[in-house]
Amino acid sequence: MLACDPHPVKLHIAEVHRVPRSGDPCYRRSVDPLYARVLAFIADAAADHFEPLALAVFRHQFERSLPYQRFCLSRGATPETVADWQAIPAVPIMAFKRAELCCGPPQRVFRSSGTTAGIDARSRHLLTEPRLYHRSALAGLRRCLFPDLERLRIVSLIAPVEALPESSLAQMVAWALDEFGAADSRYVAAAAGLDVAALIEMLRASESDGQPLAILTTTGGLIRVLDALTARELAFRLPHGSRLMDTGGDKGAPRRLSPKGLLHAVWQAFAIPGYFCVNEYGMAELSSQYYDSVIADRARGRHAPRRKLAPHWARATVLDPISLAPQPPGAPGLLRHVDLANAGSALAVLSEDMAVAVEDGFQLLGRAPGAETRGCSLTAAAWAPSATAQSLPA
Repeated sequence: MLACDPHPVKLHIAEVHRVPRSGDPCYRRSVDPLYARVLAFIADAAADHFEPLALAVFRHQFERSLPYQRFCLSRGATPETVADWQAIPAVPIMAFKRAELCCGPPQRVFRSSGTTAGIDARSRHLLTEPRLYHRSALAGLRRCLFPDLERLRIVSLIAPVEALPESSLAQMVAWALDEFGAADSRYVAAAAGLDVAALIEMLRASESDGQPLAILTTTGGLIRVLDALTARELAFRLPHGSRLMDTGGDKGAPRRLSPKGLLHAVWQAFAIPGYFCVNEYGMAELSSQYYDSVIADRARGRHAPRRKLAPHWARATVLDPISLAPQPPGAPGLLRHVDLANAGSALAVLSEDMAVAVEDGFQLLGRAPGAETRGCSLTAAAWAPSATAQSLPA
């Protein structure tokens, strides 16, 4: 088990949020008491304790989600027999493709990114309570990307949520601009592609007026921008405090760059040092994200190797890919997530990503070879297409 951050950031976020879909009635509903507990815990780690809250969420999902209940019963797991959060049965990623994993009528639906198998093979994350994702996303961003500044100029190389309504990443970026962006923050991407000229204008503005700039981008999009700037023989010296967040790996990139190579290229193009470059690891199937530790460590005056940090309301465990038993530190294995912000869908998720546990975090190794068939082979049979029943009534 990977320890969580002992110094969480406390947030004070209103129950009604300014969101792109401001008229959505789901943001005016009263909050389920269990979800209210999770919201309070995300905002303040002293408000509750992880294990009893995780067990309460497990009971809630066992009682409200019929596909998950069947899965648990096939493993002899019930709220009466599970007394440890690590024993909560974890659904594989493929379960989100084959079953309706939700504890009530979904208020938002997010899909995983494209696949050659088509839209029907994409994961669907059904959010019963979107406020859980909203609060989790902002708390993670505050802790790991914006711990030192209330607001700053942000440029997004990720298209707006209006263009990508089923993208959890696009929604998170929209909230980031809302909560942390200065008045002149903007998007330079649309569904059709990237506006390189608009990005250059933003880069020159920050270089000229000395206002730090935060760049939010996919890794693939970043590599395309770096190549475009190189082709134009352009480089910028952004002010101190400028930062960059990339996510998604190099899928869709014109070429591959190692993590160190990418950090070097970012320094050459923008003069953003490595300790202000954060890679985000998230999935459409989760409501919480993991970030590189560098900015959070710097804000706390800590010097430690780069690693992915879990928020205090989530746990990441590295498991043996075959037996699914916990791996010792330093041994590679599959990542298993227990995410309290997923209280309305699936609390425990077995990913298809490999990692190594290090200190209070993990180092991501990449996709497991043959993940779709091998990584989740021990749980795949329970998620046949016939297991797509709806949730139990509230």
